[in-house]
Amino acid sequence: MDYAKISPLVINPLYQSYAEIHASKLDQALILLVETRVSQINGCAYCCHLHAEQIRKNHGIEQVKLDKLPAWFNSSIYSTKEKLALEWCEALTTDLKQSTLDNIKERLDAIFTEKEIVDLTAAISLMNAFNRMAVSLGDRNE
Repeated sequence: MDYAKISPLVINPLYQSYAEIHASKLDQALILLVETRVSQINGCAYCCHLHAEQIRKNHGIEQVKLDKLPAWFNSSIYSTKEKLALEWCEALTTDLKQSTLDNIKERLDAIFTEKEIVDLTAAISLMNAFNRMAVSLGDRNE
């Protein structure tokens, strides 16, 4: 289903937001890393492939880092900043308990600026929306 064509007034602003996030000063490799992880959690094959390809081609991330992404919490290959962003990603995607979010948010405040936190949160939330659209209305990677 071509949902952007069917409902452009709803979908096009999502794509515009996506472009703005990718034009922000937040580390683009980090954004793609969390987008890939969100897509893995949500089972969006199209987005998993798309973001993994982008991160390898445009940001020089080695394949081993992508291979270990499903088990990032047990790997020393990720920086403290990456692990915290991935923890935030997992919480926003799977566990919206306020106590969990408050705990992570406190640690985010120590490493990220407020703008970076907003942009990171928007990137994660937007990717969850895109994944749900692709998976429910037709995965484009048939």
